[in-house]
Amino acid sequence: MVERSPVFDDDPGPTVPVPVGLSSHPGRHCLGVDTEVFFPFSELGVLQARLVCTGCPVRVACREWATATGQYGIWGGTTREERTAQRHAEVSAVVEPTRPVVAA
Repeated sequence: MVERSPVFDDDPGPTVPVPVGLSSHPGRHCLGVDTEVFFPFSELGVLQARLVCTGCPVRVACREWATATGQYGIWGGTTREERTAQRHAEVSAVVEPTRPVVAA
């Protein structure tokens, strides 16, 4: 996993350091890729970042870490909005178990 360097002076980058198991994995696809690719401004940029993540051996762990820590940008091939929606769906499924349908 690539640690993000701040783009703006008031942008601190990731709030929690990227775990060593992700950032030092020799097979990660983001190795050597400019970190700005993962903070796109357009849909084309999102697609380009997703291409880097496709088939990456740490993709799932990367996505889970980003979800747990609320990171911005593309992590594990997902946007922050996608990770947030997935997290809310998982929480809703736990909070609201399905009830059997009863005919009236």
